Amino acid sequence: MKKIFLLSTAFALALSFEACQTADKKSATTKDSVAGDTTMVNGNHVAGSESTESGVDEAGATFLRKAAVGGIMEVEAAKIAAQNAKSAEVKEFAAKMLADHEKANAELKALAVNKKVITPDALPADEQIHLDGMKKMTGAAFDKHYMDMMVTDHEKTVALFKKGTENRDQSIKEWAANTLKVIESHNEMAQKIAAGLK
Repeated sequence: MKKIFLLSTAFALALSFEACQTADKKSATTKDSVAGDTTMVNGNHVAGSESTESGVDEAGATFLRKAAVGGIMEVEAAKIAAQNAKSAEVKEFAAKMLADHEKANAELKALAVNKKVITPDALPADEQIHLDGMKKMTGAAFDKHYMDMMVTDHEKTVALFKKGTENRDQSIKEWAANTLKVIESHNEMAQKIAAGLK
């Protein structure tokens, strides 16, 4: 009888310990996710907040952050191309990238501020290292590198923005759809110019 009592007591203690561990894990998860989730209020997910003007879901926030980094990269690479490109066609393309992406970046920033999403203002270190390397390139070698990069980048960006058009937030969805048209035209131009350089 004593053994059964001890076993049941030990079992009860083990269960309560496990419950405490689970609660701790839950609170740690909540603490971690609150910082990145603009739909959390006092650690609770607010239903329907995705469609309000004051916040977005994590997918929307992630899309805006990724789009911001991509936009900065396009602008900075275009500035280098304006200086280092040899081909007039590549220089014209770079000028279009600069104008279109500066406009898109300004729209994105305004949208992010409205949605209370903090987006990056600078590139990640590896992207910056890549750009620094490009600054040392000139002429035909630069043209080929830049245009190949533009084809790769725009293909990835088209995929990103297609996902953005599926976001549940109407403002993000509309901005992604409008910007996607511009990015798809950039992608076509980049492929055509890159093919001509080979």
